[in-house]
Amino acid sequence: MAPEVLREHLARRGLTEVAVLLRFEEVFGGVCVPSAEGEALWFGIGLEIERGVRPRAGRAAMGDFPQGTYWMDARGRVVVDDGVVEPFVLAEDARRLFERFAIGQEYPVAAFSWPGRVGVEMTVDVAAELAAAMGAERVDELSDACQAVFQKGDLAIWSPPAFAEMSVAPCTAVASDIESVRALVAAVRERFPDLGLSVRVGGAQGEERSGAPAPEMPAGVPYERWDDGGATGAVALSDDGGVVQWIASGDEVIVEQITRDGFRRIRFGRAEP
Repeated sequence: MAPEVLREHLARRGLTEVAVLLRFEEVFGGVCVPSAEGEALWFGIGLEIERGVRPRAGRAAMGDFPQGTYWMDARGRVVVDDGVVEPFVLAEDARRLFERFAIGQEYPVAAFSWPGRVGVEMTVDVAAELAAAMGAERVDELSDACQAVFQKGDLAIWSPPAFAEMSVAPCTAVASDIESVRALVAAVRERFPDLGLSVRVGGAQGEERSGAPAPEMPAGVPYERWDDGGATGAVALSDDGGVVQWIASGDEVIVEQITRDGFRRIRFGRAEP
């Protein structure tokens, strides 16, 4: 939307300090980010106004995700309002938000699935301690008062936003190299043996079914998906240089084998008790 038109729209709704909003529209208006479900997530204050989303509480809508809306205040901070918890600041500016997307960040539950990336979610915020154990350093340009981001090589670890004391939002790590994921799982097993985690692989994945008996659960760290409390299992290092994820859910056992050569998911029926 042209600056003078956007300024007029915002002024009619009580927003007069709009320099940062106009700058966002100039730089990021019309940006599209694809989600794992194939949905196109568009960003732009003008787009939101044209869709009928009006500014409120001194903030203008700047984009959507499946569970809510991104808003921007006069300081340029990105605020999330998902209709469930109180609105909270996700990032201190839009640049950090998009750079975090670029390294594969999956919060807030947009289910982004980045080919070639492996995501590891942990059920409590241990980012700083885990980063120290891994030798990862805080990246100032990606970090702010809301989230801290740590990196070592291809591995990125970040904490959930400040609102997470009332949430189950996880500490998350992503990597493109399976050796980095193995090192992270080994560090969790050594230093945080009671910590639950889960591993997700980016990109479209196939699966197969097997009529053979399900293999025994390997020795590892507890499997725990923060957004699915019904499944149990383990995440362990495999002898082939990868990671195996063993998941008991409902009437089946799911075994996910993640190696440098790819991803394989096998579903087994659970034996009757």
